[in-house]
Amino acid sequence: MRRILSVGVAIVLLVLGLPGAVAAQATDAPAGMHRFTVAVGGLSADSRTNWVRLATYSFTTDGQVFESHFHWSQRKRVQRSYTGVVARDCVARECNVQTANGFQATSAPEELSGTYTVDGSTLRISWTGNGWEEWTVSQPIDTLAKLTFAGSSFGATHGYGYGSNAEWSDRASMAEIAAFDHGTLDHNYHLWKTDAGDPYIDEGSGSPFWVTDWDRCTSSRCLGARTPATEYYLATPNTTSNSRRDTLWHWRTALADGRGEYCYEGNSHVKPMLQIIDSDGGFHGWVAVEASLNQTVPDQGANADDIGVFEISEFG
Repeated sequence: MRRILSVGVAIVLLVLGLPGAVAAQATDAPAGMHRFTVAVGGLSADSRTNWVRLATYSFTTDGQVFESHFHWSQRKRVQRSYTGVVARDCVARECNVQTANGFQATSAPEELSGTYTVDGSTLRISWTGNGWEEWTVSQPIDTLAKLTFAGSSFGATHGYGYGSNAEWSDRASMAEIAAFDHGTLDHNYHLWKTDAGDPYIDEGSGSPFWVTDWDRCTSSRCLGARTPATEYYLATPNTTSNSRRDTLWHWRTALADGRGEYCYEGNSHVKPMLQIIDSDGGFHGWVAVEASLNQTVPDQGANADDIGVFEISEFG
């Protein structure tokens, strides 16, 4: 009863134009979508403290946003981790798939919360105690929104994001991904690398992605592929989480052979990814990060890192 009376008083005050009037308005989520998968990073060619973040953003109707994310940085030297997924009976070598450290964990280790506004096509998020970021919102299809990175106050320089109203538990299975037409997926990327010790940002786009034909492994969590020079693996890194998580792992066959290894234990490419799912449950690719931190060439330190953000999507 007290809540009803309070609302009634506010309405009367508003109608009369009296002080104390409160106009509570619902906030429109970006393109009407409430759940986004997002990859964002702070990348500078001159830096050796670059970082990346792979996150989920949940927008409420009252202007709040909640985020959970995985974070990797050149500041923290971490080893690659095993997913427990073994690629059996597919074209790639039978190996235990690796991923960036921590991505195989049950849940994302870090969280943020804040508020957001949408002004025309501009989404602005203000994180409590963590600065702001802005994105340009577009809608490639009715059931999906796209975020194009515009800027931030906390050092983020590049990013990709897509969102819909699908539940977080909605995802494409490995069987569905294997059957998908990968020739429709574009590859857009911003990656920090070095050439003979000189750092640079490798940026570009291409269509399709390098692998368009994935082979199903015995495990329902794994796909494999092979080119003349490289072994590729795509796996779900965690069995207990109903999430959009996948991981891409690849390495040059000659590097493993040169070390006398069947499964490469050196500086392989580990790439955590989150699926892009539309409101009808349709799969459209991934937003992703590379967190391939040097673990086998001590004298090179961060100069042997590959770190950055990318997307493999139909709407790049």
